[in-house]
Amino acid sequence: MDPTDSRSSAGKSLEKARNEFVDERDGNYASNLEYVLDNWIDWTPDHVRTLEDVSKRTMRNYAAHLKRRETADAISAPTARTYYNYVSALLNWGVETGTLVENPAEKTNAKKPLPSGTTNSSEQQFWQPEQRRAITEYVDERAREAIAADGTDAFEEVRDRAVIYTLAYTGVRGSEVLADSRHDDRNGLRWENVNLERGVITVFGKSQDEEEVGLTGQTIEPLRRLRTLVDPPSASWPVFPSRHPPSLYDAIDSAGHEKPDGDAWEYVCEHGIEPPSMSTSGARTLLKRLSEEAEVPGLDLEGGEYLTLHGARRGVGEALYREHGAQRAQRTLRHADPKTTSEMYAHIEASELGEDNTAVFDDE
Repeated sequence: MDPTDSRSSAGKSLEKARNEFVDERDGNYASNLEYVLDNWIDWTPDHVRTLEDVSKRTMRNYAAHLKRRETADAISAPTARTYYNYVSALLNWGVETGTLVENPAEKTNAKKPLPSGTTNSSEQQFWQPEQRRAITEYVDERAREAIAADGTDAFEEVRDRAVIYTLAYTGVRGSEVLADSRHDDRNGLRWENVNLERGVITVFGKSQDEEEVGLTGQTIEPLRRLRTLVDPPSASWPVFPSRHPPSLYDAIDSAGHEKPDGDAWEYVCEHGIEPPSMSTSGARTLLKRLSEEAEVPGLDLEGGEYLTLHGARRGVGEALYREHGAQRAQRTLRHADPKTTSEMYAHIEASELGEDNTAVFDDE
């Protein structure tokens, strides 16, 4: 019988194993481990209670779960493999400490459903300069026309411009400034975490810590115009509020108010009820619509291709990598490991090496 197929409740609980394993690590790696392992433990079936209960089938099902998340565009293929490797590291620790005989995560059949980790960096979406220019110019003009026609009622157009500029020029992750339904603690950027005078925003980073992100000059005025128009009644208001009616009605109900007869957005503003933040899902829908309306070049719009949230982040890093090198890109994107930056922009290094090496053979 395969020892990893045990279903006994005796043994080291997953929570205890997680705590002991993480306690032996430190820094961002420990924080990332804790986050991923907590989610994995929440995911595991009820009968998997101890480290000894984890089987090849458990890990194969987890790999399939990560593949589904990757297919749904919730996480990238490299992220899916990183999550799996974090769990595998815990199980390796179980082998090292004598709790397990072998690591079920390392079995070939267990890893088989995982998304491929060999994606060429040049095949991933990067917002190119002409694409960034097309969509920012479009939302600029759209906001100006709306303000001229509707004045302070031009909320959506002004908000959308601020969202696009923040994504296009700061390198933030979408889940750092927008609500992410998968994580209770990611409920959108708040005005109390925006300092336009210093030119920084404070986000809840991938490290599970607060991190400062620099605002480029391009982003400050759209954010300032949005704050002036919304005039948030409290600093805890989301920077990018959602006007999704069902979500607004939920907020109104949670505040102890009856469902209004009129416009829900007007009601929350009038009564100072904190609205929900735009979600990452809502932002993807917005990007799809704006990509079509702006006729962003280089996309198969008829085939349903559109600018993506993470494509914006990669585009910022690519521009910085080309202009200032890997270190600037790494610092701006806040990659804990320089290898992540290098892998993301390997296509640039290969291209530049090709150009440099051309001169070596010019005289032959």
